[in-house]
Amino acid sequence: MFQISEFLTRFKNLTNTEKQEKEIIVCVFEKNKITVTLEQVSILKNTVFVKVHPIIKTEIFLKKEIILDQLKEIPNVRNISDIK
Repeated sequence: MFQISEFLTRFKNLTNTEKQEKEIIVCVFEKNKITVTLEQVSILKNTVFVKVHPIIKTEIFLKKEIILDQLKEIPNVRNISDIK
């Protein structure tokens, strides 16, 4: 018979799926008062691409360093180095 600890060790090192990472990124945007949906966010390598209106994109770029710093503080999220 297996012990529960043996079963749970399989899941110990799991990373977030892309959808969960997108949800975290959207939450960080919302925390900075920027409205973005999951469909507008895509992740490629270590870059977040946001397909939004140019006014919102300008606001994102003004707060880019703050957003990147907040993303680096969150565990189990890939090392996001840029937002485009």
